[in-house]
Amino acid sequence: MLNLKSVFVLALLSASATVSADEVTLDTTDLEATLTANLAESMELMQLQLTTELSTMLVADEQKQQDKETASVQLAD
Repeated sequence: MLNLKSVFVLALLSASATVSADEVTLDTTDLEATLTANLAESMELMQLQLTTELSTMLVADEQKQQDKETASVQLAD
């Protein structure tokens, strides 16, 4: 059988559980802004690296093409 103390303890526990549940709510606005900024920075870095690698590959291909043309001209002489 429930007495007055038990009812009071149950009411106190349910009230504290409600307060705890409200305090668990997190504000993720700052976290979202930080993640967005980091993502943008990483994407810029990836774009720069990709551009550099492509430029290097194009220069190497152009050099190979020039070497082939030079070799064929020398063989023709």
